[in-house]
Amino acid sequence: MKLYFIINPVAGNGFGLKIWKKIENLLIQQNISFSALYTKFAGHASLLAEEIAKRNKQAVAVVAVGGDGTIHEVVQGANRYEHVSVGYIPAGSGNDFSRGFAIPKKPLQAAKQLIGLLDRKHFPKFDIGLFQNKKFDRGTFVNNFGCGFDAAISMKVNRSRLKRILNRLALGKFVYVCYLLQQLFLYKPSKVTIQIDEKSYEFEKVWLVTVSNQPYYGGGMKIAPSASLSDGRLDVICVHNISRMKILFLFITVFWGGHIKMKEVSVLTGKRIRISPARALPQHADGEFAGYGPVSLAVKPRGIAVLTEDSAEDFGA
Repeated sequence: MKLYFIINPVAGNGFGLKIWKKIENLLIQQNISFSALYTKFAGHASLLAEEIAKRNKQAVAVVAVGGDGTIHEVVQGANRYEHVSVGYIPAGSGNDFSRGFAIPKKPLQAAKQLIGLLDRKHFPKFDIGLFQNKKFDRGTFVNNFGCGFDAAISMKVNRSRLKRILNRLALGKFVYVCYLLQQLFLYKPSKVTIQIDEKSYEFEKVWLVTVSNQPYYGGGMKIAPSASLSDGRLDVICVHNISRMKILFLFITVFWGGHIKMKEVSVLTGKRIRISPARALPQHADGEFAGYGPVSLAVKPRGIAVLTEDSAEDFGA
């Protein structure tokens, strides 16, 4: 199996590049053959992953070195090709993919785990999400898709100079808190209609709708505690009719999943989902800006093979 690494050199404000140098030395010491490619712009990892998939007709592993945005792009480019498996070395600020897919949070430990798996011929396959809107004809997500308040925060964070500053101080997660407080006073809730399989639901004063493939988002928040990577379904969390001050309480309890007991939080599940907001709400896929307006989503069961020690059955199948 050929081994490729796609490195985001600016992930974690340069942390991705520093980590890669250490991993590169580890691979050379163990006499492991590999190729390394570096991203140069947003979306580049998707293009590189698809190029690798098309160039190789036999089994190939593509490993993202970066944050959730990097692995998001790699899966976007690789998921249509059955002979491609993906791996992940966490080097970003959130790294929710590593939490959900049982990959060590420390980069060198993740690299050592990955090296120990290279002799395997088959890797477990997990569900991914697909979405379609005006911006994307066929977008993908591996962690979650958000619409509303959380997407507005993601947009601010990804464009922020503050994120780069805090990343240098290893305090990257605090930038989310800063913009959460800002948007708490600026964001305007909206009426939203959600269709899940054959049923339709209407919610007033919706702050956010999150469609989850796994429990974690936003750097460890347990937004969808029951979400499984292998049940062939997506979990939908809708926060509505809630006061601005109570939103703060919600974002405290979300770290252990306590928010789902609140009357302002509706939890639904399904295979096919349509979100239709009364006004054009911002959207994100794995924390990356994904457009505005109505969006259709669906689960792709066993949509991607992942280099991890656990089997699909260990993820709730």
